[in-house]
Amino acid sequence: MSIILISSEVASVEEPMAQGVAGALDYTLLGPEILGDIAARYDLTSEKLIVSLHNSPLPVRREATKRWLRRLACIEAEVLERLKADNIVCWGLAAHLYVRGVSHALKVRLLMDEEQQAKKIVKGQGTSAGKALKKLAKEKRNREQWSETAFGRSEADPSLYDLVINLGQIDPDEAAHTIAAAVGYRKFQPMSYSMKRLAEDALAARVKAKLLTTMADVRVEADDGRVTVTSKAMKRDRQKKAAAIKAMAGEVEGVEFVEVHLINYVIRAAAESYR
Repeated sequence: MSIILISSEVASVEEPMAQGVAGALDYTLLGPEILGDIAARYDLTSEKLIVSLHNSPLPVRREATKRWLRRLACIEAEVLERLKADNIVCWGLAAHLYVRGVSHALKVRLLMDEEQQAKKIVKGQGTSAGKALKKLAKEKRNREQWSETAFGRSEADPSLYDLVINLGQIDPDEAAHTIAAAVGYRKFQPMSYSMKRLAEDALAARVKAKLLTTMADVRVEADDGRVTVTSKAMKRDRQKKAAAIKAMAGEVEGVEFVEVHLINYVIRAAAESYR
């Protein structure tokens, strides 16, 4: 009863690998097909959710950024909730970036040789090898920027993963068997503390998704039903915002107590002092 999270520099290789591993282990697949359910639950659109998983908003567009962060929070909340079932292979939902401290989650990174990728682009799009390599480099930069902006982590960092496989050296079928064998290692078997961490993260994510409907700059942690929310506020708005946070968070099933920590909104305060 474990979780396998598959990610890659090349999105097109994730699904077939996830299918191969799930088939070998008789695990359930969890991928972008759930975006429709998430859209219905949170009154969003599947199209916007897909875009949010691939593109970062412009920094100057604060409202767009706020909506983007909420969409990501909704995806995170639903994925973490479903991962509690175990025996799941997850792909295409960025779970490798927000599933943290869950020891029974095997994180796998798939690499592909750039020249091989370029050849596929040349064959499929009829472009030159040079242009194909430039396109790949741009896509890689954009993806790294997205992961840093969304979760404060570079998904290219190998330390995020338990297993890194170069598909330029290993046949995909062999890679699937390697992953299936690795998850049997004792470290990746569910333990009480690991399952508890996943459940707490799922609760925190649900609270965060709820709060982001009306506010931004929130960080949420959960422990045994006790939720701690950290945010920013002007001094004169603290009491009102704290009350709003407690009311909204308290509506989420599983929350037993809400603690709020508000940090001074220094930049805005300084600006207002000169008016």
